[in-house]
Amino acid sequence: MQTPLATAIVFLYALCGLTVLGLLVLFALKLRNISVEKQTMRCLEKYRDYFVYLQAHGEEEERLQVPYGDVTQKEKQIIQKKLFELMECFTGIHRDKLIWLCEDMGLVELDMQRLNGKWKWTRVDAAYNLGIMRSKLAVPALMTLLQKNTNDTSVFIIARSVAKCARNTEDLWEMATHVVRAKNNVHQLVVDIISDSQVDTAPLFAQFLQDSDAELVKIGLIGYAVHAQPGIEPALYQLIQSPDKEVRIKAVKLMCRDIRYMNEQTLTDFMNHKDWEIRAMAAKAIGSLKLHAYIPSLKKAVGDANWWVRHHSARSLAQLEVEGFAALCEILQEERNGHKSEMAHQVIQEELEKEKLVLQSATATEKLVQYNEKLHLYRKSYRKTISTVQALER
Repeated sequence: MQTPLATAIVFLYALCGLTVLGLLVLFALKLRNISVEKQTMRCLEKYRDYFVYLQAHGEEEERLQVPYGDVTQKEKQIIQKKLFELMECFTGIHRDKLIWLCEDMGLVELDMQRLNGKWKWTRVDAAYNLGIMRSKLAVPALMTLLQKNTNDTSVFIIARSVAKCARNTEDLWEMATHVVRAKNNVHQLVVDIISDSQVDTAPLFAQFLQDSDAELVKIGLIGYAVHAQPGIEPALYQLIQSPDKEVRIKAVKLMCRDIRYMNEQTLTDFMNHKDWEIRAMAAKAIGSLKLHAYIPSLKKAVGDANWWVRHHSARSLAQLEVEGFAALCEILQEERNGHKSEMAHQVIQEELEKEKLVLQSATATEKLVQYNEKLHLYRKSYRKTISTVQALER
């Protein structure tokens, strides 16, 4: 029977062996990295004049020449990284010529072969490189790779490469459809990925808005929020009735940014909508767009059952100059207690305090008159007897 001491000795020997093995692996990796760095430096020095040539002839009409002599595969990969750095610095025809050079040097073909490699991250790295080189020839192979990789974040690397290489909106459509089915709540990221494409994406977002899949509709709405485009009014009006709550909210949010949509019927529908988020957005929009005609609607909404609707309604009234402030004071006269008067009173006090601070930093007569008028309305609503001077000194 083995004693505890013998077991401990065996354990220590095993631990020492693992430690030595780990150190040897680290040493080998260090030597490998040093060797790679030396090879890179030699290659960059060897082709230094060639890189100068690339930067000097980037705007000429003819295609850039490939390096002279026989270039090994390792040297091609080092040159490729340098070309990628140059692509990040240039745009337009200069970058296009660097992309064409990658094709002429066989770099696209090399990474196309790596897409079929045994190791997953070799394939992902190849997909990334093809995206940088914007190779339209690689789209079918990248799409196939995208369909096989759904379990981790590599799907986004491949999807971005597809967007950069996309030949048309159909490629982007297929990519977006696959990503939203593979991952949840990635609509904003998909829009960001699509924005890397050189294809005109406006027709694509319009197409998303008309799709029956709510996930694609959300991408379309976010896309239009980022890249505003005219002519989507009919689609937005239809989406307000969508069974998906998030779609309804995003559609209304997009409409509330533009005063063209804020007609009487639309705002009435929004202010009486079953979703409190929509009522709150509509109330906030009235104030930000300075729609004085809807002060009665805001005054009524200050008594809404939802706190956020009350909050945005009262804030919007405060934004509508003296006329809106007067409506807040009327609420105090009409209702002494309850959530409605509490919210109105809170916003009134904050508004008076804010304007008092403005008066302390400026001597504009117009501001002083406006402040005094608001203070009079507030004092009248509570039948106070304090003077304007006392209020200013308090």
